Amino acid sequence: PEYFDPGPLTLSMRQGGLLYVEEFNRVPEETANVLITAAEERELHIPRYGTVKADPLFRIVCAMNPYDDVGTRHVSRALLDRFVKIRMDYQSKEEEIEIVKRKTAFEDPRFVELAVEIARRTRSHPAVRMGSSVRGAIDMILMLKEMKRMKNAFSLEDLEMIALMAFTSKIWLSDLSISPEQVVKEILRSVLSEKSPFWRRNKENLVIDDHSSLEQVTNDYSSSTSDAFNRLIRRSRIAPRRAALEIEKNSLMLDGLSRMGLRGLECIARVMDYLNPTLKELAQKYARELIIRYALRNNRSPSEVATSSDVWNYIDLNLDKTLENIIESGFKSLDKLAVYKRLFGRDKYAIILDKSSSMAGVKIVIGALVVSIIAFANRNIKDYMVIAFDDEVTLLKELGVYVDVEELIDKILSLKPSGYTDISLALSVAYNEMISKNSVPKAILVTDGEWTKGENPLKVSRLFHTLHVICVPSKWVGFAKMLADTGNGNFIFVDSISDIGRHLSDLWS
Repeated sequence: PEYFDPGPLTLSMRQGGLLYVEEFNRVPEETANVLITAAEERELHIPRYGTVKADPLFRIVCAMNPYDDVGTRHVSRALLDRFVKIRMDYQSKEEEIEIVKRKTAFEDPRFVELAVEIARRTRSHPAVRMGSSVRGAIDMILMLKEMKRMKNAFSLEDLEMIALMAFTSKIWLSDLSISPEQVVKEILRSVLSEKSPFWRRNKENLVIDDHSSLEQVTNDYSSSTSDAFNRLIRRSRIAPRRAALEIEKNSLMLDGLSRMGLRGLECIARVMDYLNPTLKELAQKYARELIIRYALRNNRSPSEVATSSDVWNYIDLNLDKTLENIIESGFKSLDKLAVYKRLFGRDKYAIILDKSSSMAGVKIVIGALVVSIIAFANRNIKDYMVIAFDDEVTLLKELGVYVDVEELIDKILSLKPSGYTDISLALSVAYNEMISKNSVPKAILVTDGEWTKGENPLKVSRLFHTLHVICVPSKWVGFAKMLADTGNGNFIFVDSISDIGRHLSDLWS
């Protein structure tokens, strides 16, 4: 025992300190299992030394990467059962800029902003499964710093080469049909094109216009003041095929539209069916990201979550309340943790989506947006099923069966509107499915109301306890309203994608 040299675990147990374990899911299993006894029994048995009992303040803090990182392994259930989990997101843009400045000491903050912007866009690119951390921006600035020392200027080719070196090893693609180099080049060129006149060419060197501000240019772009994009959006309403040809000449316009919110989504929806297969697939990915982003933002109201001390089945940690509890009485037990829990509704609904030939373009995207908002609107809905129909019915999601929302939106956006409109058949299938699951028959029908086949749907609509109808632009608006009236539901007319969030809240009133 006199020759025993206590390690970090023994010392922190004795002294009541924090044991911090970095890269926890890269630690060999036999090493990690030592923590089970320390965490559960709060004591450690060391041969020929004795038992080390933990001070009441002893805690173990572990950091780990996502499981799908190379070299990681799954942590055993026995270990996870003895820990609480806090998910850490990326830092804010301002924090990442400050991190890069401190790590690199680069004197020109505008290049730092450029590098951070590229890193952040890799995380939202539809072809990227996992984007770059702030390390990509740090590496880019360190290389730029060294190049400036050697050459005192950068060419556009230099900037592209450095961006490729910094970022291609730090992104993980979900779409294997393109390369990391293509993704980084696309993002770099998109950022540079948006920053004009902030960035301009001076002979062979890339320089910065000192009279411009990167934040100012970004804000101008985000507020959709770009004449080129405004013209494209207007053209998509009048001549979508011609707008699609413009996008095919410059595919970077899709990336720009993806940052224009619902206006960009509406433009993508109008031109999507006229794009070549490769660009159409890319447009669907951008549309899916915009739909889910909007749906999440639209349903983050305070009434959907409640603060609780029950740490199981939580959606996020209420950090402010947790710190307040600890400051007041110290961290003595898990009941000092405050977490957000989602409040689930009691109702189950069938979402019935018209995919007949008259529902092409914007109309089918409105349907996808409705589904995604309802999927996250747990305040009102406990569970839902989704069916799509023309003169046949396709079941996209059953009641009681979990389907990833992204996968569901992809299925809807991939639907090919065709065939006649048999509303009666769709309502009958939804009604029978709800009854077979012992659920009150409630449904939301998304349609243009153009009934062209089958029995009169008014005979079936009256069977529902509640049948809400969301009608997209059509000559059959009056008939769609009759469906809602006979189904004891609300009627909503949606003229454009930007109206959907405001009108959907009326469903529950």
